[in-house]
Amino acid sequence: MPQLRLTRRQFLRLAVLGGLGVAAAAFERVTRPVGADNYLRWTARGLGQQLAGRPAPVALGQCPSYGDDVHGCLRELWRLADLPDVAGKRVLVKPNLIDIVEGSPTTTSPILVGAVLDLLAELGVGEVAVGEGPGFRREAWPVVEGCGLAAVLAARKVPFVDLNYDDPQPVPVRDGWFRRTNAVWLPRHVREADLVISVPKLKTHHWAGVTLSLKNLFGIVPGARYGWPKNMLHVNSIPASIVGLYQLVRPMVAIVDGIVGMEGDGPLFGTGVPHGVLAAGADPVAVDSTCARLMGFDPQKVGYLWLAGWAGVGQVERVETRGGSVEQLRRHYQAPPGSALRE
Repeated sequence: MPQLRLTRRQFLRLAVLGGLGVAAAAFERVTRPVGADNYLRWTARGLGQQLAGRPAPVALGQCPSYGDDVHGCLRELWRLADLPDVAGKRVLVKPNLIDIVEGSPTTTSPILVGAVLDLLAELGVGEVAVGEGPGFRREAWPVVEGCGLAAVLAARKVPFVDLNYDDPQPVPVRDGWFRRTNAVWLPRHVREADLVISVPKLKTHHWAGVTLSLKNLFGIVPGARYGWPKNMLHVNSIPASIVGLYQLVRPMVAIVDGIVGMEGDGPLFGTGVPHGVLAAGADPVAVDSTCARLMGFDPQKVGYLWLAGWAGVGQVERVETRGGSVEQLRRHYQAPPGSALRE
């Protein structure tokens, strides 16, 4: 392998990337499996993507509570963000349903999921399903029932799909993001969707820093194939797994539930933050970077966001916010314990 010269800034970023606290170990986990050629190609592509083209639009809107006009706010964000035409399309809506913990806002609000479904129907969607494959300690359906989503889906006659068991089949990986494998098994509804809409909760995460639309993709990896808690993704390196999954499921758009967020010891045991914000966009990297800023964090300190920008798969810095500004809507979330998000 050719020798690669790293600046001190790159070296420190690589230390964050693998979540191991040692730059050499992070470099081993992320760059060696794909080789120096891919490393250099990612760097060149990332620089080119950051310098070329117009900024990625991200729509921000104030929605103080779930009792307000969530549907109306969402409709306006869809327009402002230039989200794609869904008429006649097959769409999978992917909320975050990791688990229910009393006193913690762990799941995407069923009210927001219902508003997304209503808007899709209004826009003429052809076929829609809601799917999730939790990776923690529960099966999916008890969480769907316990958080109130089951009633929302029944009222709209929309099916729920447990992605942990949904006819997984191998999909070839791109650019060597996954170690020791040429394919990742994905559920049928993910493979066959014309569009995946990731609808996460705005939360901190004890390992990833923040969990937003991209980290939400861990729930598409079938537990029936990989087990629980899907350690293949962690062993591979969380940042590389997140970006690699994103490469497999596009086209994908993001709608982030920040009406009530979570700070501190997320994604399960954090404290609720009444933030009153929604975010949407067709570039999930740009959406998640903007949401990190809304939480008071530097997205360049979030390993997988920095990696996505470096590899040229989305915008981290060249972002055009519409409808509202980060400055107006920012809160300062408590970082996860031991996190380097805010130094």
